[in-house]
Amino acid sequence: MKKLTRREFLKASAAAGAMLPLACVMAENNDAPAPAATGLLRRKLGKTGVPVTILGLGCAYIAGENINTRGIVETALDGGVRYFDTAPNYKGSEEALGPLLADVRDEVFLVTKLDHTGAKEAEMDLQESLKRLKTDRVDLLLLHGVGLSGDWQDAERICAEAGALTYLRKAKRDGLTRFIGMSVHQPHSHALHVLKEAEDLDVVMPFVNHMAIAKDTDDIIAPCHKMGMGIVAMKVLGGGGQLAKDYDRSFRYPLSVPGVACAPVGVKSPEEVRRAVRAAKEFRPLTPDEMKEATKAGAALIRDRSVEYAQFRSHFGWDAGSA
Repeated sequence: MKKLTRREFLKASAAAGAMLPLACVMAENNDAPAPAATGLLRRKLGKTGVPVTILGLGCAYIAGENINTRGIVETALDGGVRYFDTAPNYKGSEEALGPLLADVRDEVFLVTKLDHTGAKEAEMDLQESLKRLKTDRVDLLLLHGVGLSGDWQDAERICAEAGALTYLRKAKRDGLTRFIGMSVHQPHSHALHVLKEAEDLDVVMPFVNHMAIAKDTDDIIAPCHKMGMGIVAMKVLGGGGQLAKDYDRSFRYPLSVPGVACAPVGVKSPEEVRRAVRAAKEFRPLTPDEMKEATKAGAALIRDRSVEYAQFRSHFGWDAGSA
């Protein structure tokens, strides 16, 4: 792939970002007919070329006391979900998920993350994750939360020879993961720095909801889409389900943004899985007018210092004064 100059990179971001909120993207995202075995639409995950179900299972909350883990995973599989997203610091998630996916491992797209920014620590992250997941490889390995806080705001450390990016690439070469990428938090300056040093990343996972877009999430989506990267939406219903009151718009919005292939939803019960599956089976892209209205609604949540936005900001440390 031709390496983008800084001028081209910024131009791509501005041009694609300008059209982002108005898109109706059924054709662009290359929706495939739902396979009879799953009943869910699939989209190609950018340059990976892999068709993934538009609904993914976010596994941060699937394990723990009074959680019906087996019921959650089996309900997701029965509903056609084939994209499963976990991480080492999702307490008990990998240990619970591995055995439940063992019989269908080759049928699912399995994602985990690196929780450290140093190469040696990152290698230990993946080794332990593979043991817990009871598999010899994952489909996608992500740097976890670039821009969130602490070391994840040190892009130079991440990209250094002894940094996690070095190990991420090695894991792909060694066949421990098929694809590599990063999940990102605001401010996006840190992720954009990594991106300029790592155009070989396959996937990016930013916040994508109608409230996050009002906070300029498109400044990361647009250049990644231009580069052909796969885009997976994060925080579809907010950091803790704050946007679930308007479930239809909240689920449809991210999947109506150019390039977004999959929208993982965090769940705590089989009932929540069934609700997400229903939304995925009923999915239709928002029209341009509906996209405008959704964006306005998100901006109003921020402007009015709504409960939804206050909870979201508190969870992720956003500066409401910059809204």
